Amino acid sequence: MSPPSKRRTLANVTVEDADALDCAVCYLPLKPPIFQCAVGHVVCSTCRDKLLQTAETCHVCRAPTTGGYRRNHDMERLVEAIRVPCPNADYGCAATPAYYRHGDHLARSPHAPCHCPVDVCCFAGSPAALLDHFTGFHHWPCTDAQAWVETDVHLRDGFNAINLHTKDKQYLFLLNVERNPFGRAISAFFLYHDDNNPSYGLDVFVDLEYSQGNPVPLRSRSHSQETSFTVVPTDLSGGLPRSEDCFQVFVPKSAQPLDMDTVTINVTIDLSYVGSKLESPQCSP
Repeated sequence: MSPPSKRRTLANVTVEDADALDCAVCYLPLKPPIFQCAVGHVVCSTCRDKLLQTAETCHVCRAPTTGGYRRNHDMERLVEAIRVPCPNADYGCAATPAYYRHGDHLARSPHAPCHCPVDVCCFAGSPAALLDHFTGFHHWPCTDAQAWVETDVHLRDGFNAINLHTKDKQYLFLLNVERNPFGRAISAFFLYHDDNNPSYGLDVFVDLEYSQGNPVPLRSRSHSQETSFTVVPTDLSGGLPRSEDCFQVFVPKSAQPLDMDTVTINVTIDLSYVGSKLESPQCSP
């Protein structure tokens, strides 16, 4: 019967030789199962399998390995017990993964910060904090939306936020409106840090009707277009992606004169997208 575990936080602890926690063959962090030669030198399971096929001696001491490698349960217990705080603790992550899981955890941490897309702004934070920054500091317009519900979004030139809430989660989308000689290009970004997070779908419907002429309208025009596309997550840590690398909705100036301050589009955000596969709206996001 194993003794009860005792968890202690040791202050001022320094690992003088960090290589002691890594495999001496592949230099990756050791993780269970861990094996050792007859003398006690350890290797990870992947390297153990390779050494059994290609070498007859220990990689360190050259002791014969004809008897094979044996499990080192004490070393497994040690690496499992060494916990490190998540670098995103300041953003709300209380996880303390095992040393060998640190990299995997960091890549999937839902608390990893997203970054403000303005070049001279160094703000980073959770999507909720970023939304407050967008509206409170930059004064960008924000529209609240619901999943699978058509929402009118009044866009100004520049950045515009869409804040979508579900029962358990908040989703922050950023739309960037850029003018060019032929009209307005609208790029969409989903602000979230998670390479494994599914892409989400946007269905954008533009239905414009306006009159030209002053002071009396001389003629009326109408314009309709609809497009659906997926938006992959980005934390904007590398800056705003180039417009030409993003899917864009283009509203020509013949449909929306450039002297009009805003363009109104109808947006439906579909959280049932997984990659490029569209599932039923009844599926959980």
